[in-house]
Amino acid sequence: MTQEHKPCPGLRLADRVILSKILAGTWKLDAENGEIISRNTGKPLSFSRKNNGYCSIRARYMGFMVDITKHRAVYIAGNCRTMDDLPIDLNLHIDHINGNIDDCRLANLRLIPFWDNNHPLSGRKKRIFTDDQVADIRRRYADGEPPRFLAAAFGVNKSTIHRIVTRRSYAEVGL
Repeated sequence: MTQEHKPCPGLRLADRVILSKILAGTWKLDAENGEIISRNTGKPLSFSRKNNGYCSIRARYMGFMVDITKHRAVYIAGNCRTMDDLPIDLNLHIDHINGNIDDCRLANLRLIPFWDNNHPLSGRKKRIFTDDQVADIRRRYADGEPPRFLAAAFGVNKSTIHRIVTRRSYAEVGL
């Protein structure tokens, strides 16, 4: 069974904010080091690490505070010159090619569909289970073993087991 992937037209507000700050000269890109430089201080912006592991900053735009991730800011600043250049598919994510989310150099970033972003070869996440382990988890769950027992047996959180058995992760693995 193959899932059909359709575009999801839309524009992220964060992308618009990033590009407007770049075009106005408030921010400048240091593509080689993967930094966004403030015009006021001449120093890199101070991004803070969020719970999901990505570095983020809040920027004021037309009276609103907008969360902007560092890797997205670097990618947009390096690849977009006008508003027409911004990605207009909400399914497109910025991927770290080498898998290191702290490496935000422009050369390490690419725009890919979200369904490819969690692929084992995308570099974003290292898979913690083999295909056989995933099949074993799904089989044991189908046989009635509770998720909390499976989570303890495999050394992961119960929510990880739920994502596997509902195919939100490891969707390409059979069984």
